Amino acid sequence: MLNISMVRVDERLIHGQIIIKWIEATKADRIIVIDNDAAFDPVLGKILRMSTPNGIKLEIYNLEDGIKVLLTQENDDVIILVKHLWIVKKIYEGGVSIKEVNVGRIPSDEGRKKICSNVFLSDEDMDIIKYFNKEGVNVFVQIVPDSIPIDLYGLISL
Repeated sequence: MLNISMVRVDERLIHGQIIIKWIEATKADRIIVIDNDAAFDPVLGKILRMSTPNGIKLEIYNLEDGIKVLLTQENDDVIILVKHLWIVKKIYEGGVSIKEVNVGRIPSDEGRKKICSNVFLSDEDMDIIKYFNKEGVNVFVQIVPDSIPIDLYGLISL
């Protein structure tokens, strides 16, 4: 299995914080985006590829293929980027070992509650965080590597 340097939930997928801060902090040489929209939209795929720094390998998969890749390939230090917590849960349930989940940005939408800056969660999202807590998977918000992680389970349990 791949060495997962970070699993991050962020609706922007690849953006400045990933490019400038997280790649350096994690020493990752590969990014795997698991997103059905990006996997099947050539324009979105091209934008993501153009946003990826030279020397970093970018792969974009739908959920099913992404799980297969994560289970069968080895050796690279990889950042996994997804837009939604439910995708991380499916990856985990598919047999991929995940120790922690970094939440970057989940935008406001109908039925979502503001939990902290830039993170708005639905009831389903909160159930997933509780599920991960029972599984021993830490879910936290950490915008950049030098900021203090904020435990999401602690916030939703208040």
